[in-house]
Amino acid sequence: MSKTKRSLLLIAYFLILFFVIKINATAIVEWLNKSMFPDYTIDSTQDFHDSFSNGISLIFISTIFLYSILGTAIVSILIIDILMIGLIFANQIKVVERNEFITFSEIKTVASPKELLSFVDVSPAFALVIVCTVILILAGLQFLIIKLSKKLHFYINKWIRVTLLLLSLTFLIMIFIKPNYYNAHLLKFEETHSHNFNPLKRARMDGFLPTFMHTVKPIYMDRPAGYNKVKIKEISQKHSKLSQRINKERDKSLNDSETLLYLSESFMDPKQLPGLLLNESPIPFITQTVKNNIGGSMYSQYIGGGTANLEWSVLTSFSLEVFNEPLVVTPYSDFYADSKNKHTILDFYDKEKVAVHPYTAHLYNRKTVYEKIGFDNFRYLNHGIKHTDKLGNHKRVSDEALNKDILDVMDKNNVGLIHILSMQNHSPYNKKIPEMGYKPEINTNIYPKKKAEGLFNYLQGIHATDNAIKDLVNELGKSNKDVNLLFYGDHYPSVFRGTENQFKGDELHHTPWFIFMNNGRSQEGMQLEDLSPAFFVPLLLKEGNYYVSPYQGLMNTLLTKGVKRIGKDYVVTNEGKLSDNQVPKDLLAMVNDYRIIQYDALFGHNWLADDFYTKVK
Repeated sequence: MSKTKRSLLLIAYFLILFFVIKINATAIVEWLNKSMFPDYTIDSTQDFHDSFSNGISLIFISTIFLYSILGTAIVSILIIDILMIGLIFANQIKVVERNEFITFSEIKTVASPKELLSFVDVSPAFALVIVCTVILILAGLQFLIIKLSKKLHFYINKWIRVTLLLLSLTFLIMIFIKPNYYNAHLLKFEETHSHNFNPLKRARMDGFLPTFMHTVKPIYMDRPAGYNKVKIKEISQKHSKLSQRINKERDKSLNDSETLLYLSESFMDPKQLPGLLLNESPIPFITQTVKNNIGGSMYSQYIGGGTANLEWSVLTSFSLEVFNEPLVVTPYSDFYADSKNKHTILDFYDKEKVAVHPYTAHLYNRKTVYEKIGFDNFRYLNHGIKHTDKLGNHKRVSDEALNKDILDVMDKNNVGLIHILSMQNHSPYNKKIPEMGYKPEINTNIYPKKKAEGLFNYLQGIHATDNAIKDLVNELGKSNKDVNLLFYGDHYPSVFRGTENQFKGDELHHTPWFIFMNNGRSQEGMQLEDLSPAFFVPLLLKEGNYYVSPYQGLMNTLLTKGVKRIGKDYVVTNEGKLSDNQVPKDLLAMVNDYRIIQYDALFGHNWLADDFYTKVK
């Protein structure tokens, strides 16, 4: 073959190759967008932004990068397609289960394949066989193509591949160093600066890839006005004096008690949804305990997800609502492991701090975070959890079995704090519970009949939770030492996804909580509705008459003034939701102090000294 013919053939080859890659990239972007809609069906009636179909360039460059390394177009395209099919499938599952899309930080969860596979009911062994088979097929195809290319004397010069490698790698590095610039100028993503309460709704207008790229280097929280060293010094002095005044009227240290923080997975009260049930409540004990002790309802932005975020808010007393987009922020995964400030309720205890979770330790970076914030022991499946009985054919460890592990930890003499995350009521809800005395009667005029079986199974599960919590409270009541139990449901279960329009306002965003203190210390305590999880520990300190740190002194004062939730530019009090310009000046000053403290701790210079969070006397 003459040099001229070879050059022309090479040009034709690359033109066809680039055309095929572009068609493939276009199809991938289309299916990624479809994955954000139920059944992969795009709602044509809604508005679409200019960025909706953009992102082809990212797939195109990624394919060229892979091609420059492998040297075979077919295998390169196939690998990209397989990876993107996995992303499309995973995103659809998350959309259906949680009404959320996959973010950049969540790509790390591929390091926990066993846990991810449990959500789609595929065994690790079967998945491993599939992966190995695909790799072998691709490797075999790569070998045959290279061998055929040499036989036909048609293969790409290594210098062309090196050039493609350098160009594609440079573009990819530039994109991920300046993702927001790429997003704004090439993908035409229009960033909004208002609080976004429904990121998936907006993502359906913006397109998957532009929205995904927006999560690569997000601005989690805006720098508050007035954040500087002088202001931090003023805050430190003011709230240190405030905590000293509060502590003069208190006589206990939290370290002298034993506290259980009990997050009940996907726990809600069905009687809070008018007309949903035609018979009695499945949770009579918990309902009565809420009324007779310190209790009420907690505000949760999430349905079917967000557990790690809510537990983080409880442990830190930091609000999720001050973030720009709380529904797509996961502090554990996104920034908290590398944050300079790790002060939590654990600082109040010199005794042993133990976390108990009858599931994996790897999702949401929990194992790393727990170690960094000071847990002395973390019991999880195959590592300290001794009791793994299930409810009937359900997949998750039962709350009754979890009680045994909790009481086993409590039997240790030097335990001060036990952080508990249950799993019993986590999805899926496709298995009935045999020999369950409670049978819910669901009003299918209120709840979709086609989904009623899943809700039926879920309600039987929370009835079992009610029995388990009753047993636990009875055991705690027998203790000779002061024991505190903070119990709360983290969010509504995924069986309520898609029913948001059938219920008013925030009805699907309020879960039960209570604080039980043995020896009659919590009887007829405060009742607070619509409370942020950030205020649970301040309320425990207040109602238990425990000493506070300067930071918790501020939280105590906010509680006393009727503040129940703090957002980016609003506050929720007993008067309802107020924008900042509606809040009295003296209260707004304290709220702004709170925002500055949170920013300083998580994203700022961490100027506040450690004793601002830890000094209690």
